[in-house]
Amino acid sequence: MQYAIGGLSCLLLVCVLGSQHQSPPPSPERWLSSYVNDDGSRPDGSASTRDDSSAMKKALTAGPGIVRIGPGNYRISEVLIPSGVTVIGTGTCTILQATGSKPVFKQTAVSDWRLRDVTIQGEATGPWQQRTDTGAHGIIIEGCWNYEVSGTQIKDFAGVGLQITRTNLPKSGFANGGVLSAVATSGNFIGVRFDTRGEYVTASQLMCHHNVTGVTIHAGNTNISNSNIGTNTNGVIIEDHENGSHGSLTGCLINHNERYALLCRNSLNAMAISNCCFFYGAIHLENCEGFNITSSLLGCNVKTVGDLPNRFAGNHVSGEGQQFEFAPATLLEGNFTKTGPWKN
Repeated sequence: MQYAIGGLSCLLLVCVLGSQHQSPPPSPERWLSSYVNDDGSRPDGSASTRDDSSAMKKALTAGPGIVRIGPGNYRISEVLIPSGVTVIGTGTCTILQATGSKPVFKQTAVSDWRLRDVTIQGEATGPWQQRTDTGAHGIIIEGCWNYEVSGTQIKDFAGVGLQITRTNLPKSGFANGGVLSAVATSGNFIGVRFDTRGEYVTASQLMCHHNVTGVTIHAGNTNISNSNIGTNTNGVIIEDHENGSHGSLTGCLINHNERYALLCRNSLNAMAISNCCFFYGAIHLENCEGFNITSSLLGCNVKTVGDLPNRFAGNHVSGEGQQFEFAPATLLEGNFTKTGPWKN
């Protein structure tokens, strides 16, 4: 009997010791700092020169759920957030530092992921007005659908802060490309670029300032609303690529851009622009068709070029000294000033 009890005790001891050496099951909610890099270092946010990409990949691939990143500086290169995973930081206190021309996140052909409350930091230095495009992008989203980027700052990239291209249209049902909300870009060559076929993306509360260009639209079915695109060299540039660059721009403040508030070239698929405020810079439409600028405030120079029809209707023309030059095909209807109907 004594022997049996002793044997049972040994068996229990073996089971306990064995369980101590087993990896715990993946938690639906986990912290990046719980994982280690391949060199044994721990990503605790204390050293922006240490590469924490390997630990980040382990945290991301541990299964669906939430990966939380605490305050600090983390150097991350070309990691992918898998389907079913949400990455959450602590806002401006969580800095994800890029290396060279490599993006921090490279999202390719993946859906149902979320990125929230982080700062994506590039390595560009010097005056932001002198940025050139060296291809150093902050986040690349290609072939994705049903994703979200929110509460995120992206700054100081000699390229595009947030680059979106080729939404997977069959998978998205030609509707749910992705959502951008409260994304701020500054100090980049381009803040946000909806590039070729980066379609069916809904963006609101963008804050794009101190970029060479705040927003570039080369994609159809782009919806931008309630955003502040100001103090850039160019505010918004729209130009057709494959399938055009049609969509809507609604309720936006486009102010204090140095060269163009809105530059549209060779865009033939129409764009609805309404309830926007344009101050300073210029609105320039060249070889465009179907641009409908309505119920907006025009406090800048305006010029249209070409034989294709566009329409300015119901706008308030504000201030003095602006220059207006409209091609004969441009329709002017119901525009007004503080003293009554406006006549160019």
